[in-house]
Amino acid sequence: MHAPRKQGKKKSVTGRRYSERSTLELIAAYRRALSRFGIEETEFDLENEFFWLFRLDRFIALAYRTFDSINREHFQSSLSRPTIIFCNRSSGGYYHKSRHTIGISLAMTVEYGEAEFMETLLHEIAHILVQSHSPAFYNILGRIGGSGRKAPTTLLLRRKRERFLTERYPIRVRCPECKKEYRYRTRRALSYACRPCCERFSGGRFDVRFRFVPAEG
Repeated sequence: MHAPRKQGKKKSVTGRRYSERSTLELIAAYRRALSRFGIEETEFDLENEFFWLFRLDRFIALAYRTFDSINREHFQSSLSRPTIIFCNRSSGGYYHKSRHTIGISLAMTVEYGEAEFMETLLHEIAHILVQSHSPAFYNILGRIGGSGRKAPTTLLLRRKRERFLTERYPIRVRCPECKKEYRYRTRRALSYACRPCCERFSGGRFDVRFRFVPAEG
């Protein structure tokens, strides 16, 4: 029996709600989240709230200046100014069309600084004009100076993913040939064989040589 092919994630049909909290509340929530996942936050000095309020307020002011400049130079000042805030996303950001609000991850900004803050800002400005990630979106993003790269993985996002995998897919298996590891929900996975190796060496037929074994560690 081959390992089953992965199913694509289904998108929720319900709208996601974004709570708009103050920067101070978001800093406190971020500290609690780090503590909950056992992450030492001393290197970020998050207890120094005055420092972070001053720094993050400066980023928001820079974001508004950047939007105004892009709007003037590329869109003849035809776009209305959005509200720009920090949000509690683990990374990246969002553009909320009905509220005309751009939210940028506070966690990502704290961990990666101005460069990623600005990259996300440009990404969300492009979404004001095109909500999808179509070629038209990337054309606009390139015009206004965005690279199109993915948002970085923050410490918080990494720990959330690790916990999700551990709790939902606790069985770790390994292919004895290519040594690649996989995660499954039940020990039935040990009756599966590595599909890529079966396709490469056995013409796609099940081959006991590539049956999964328990992963070490």
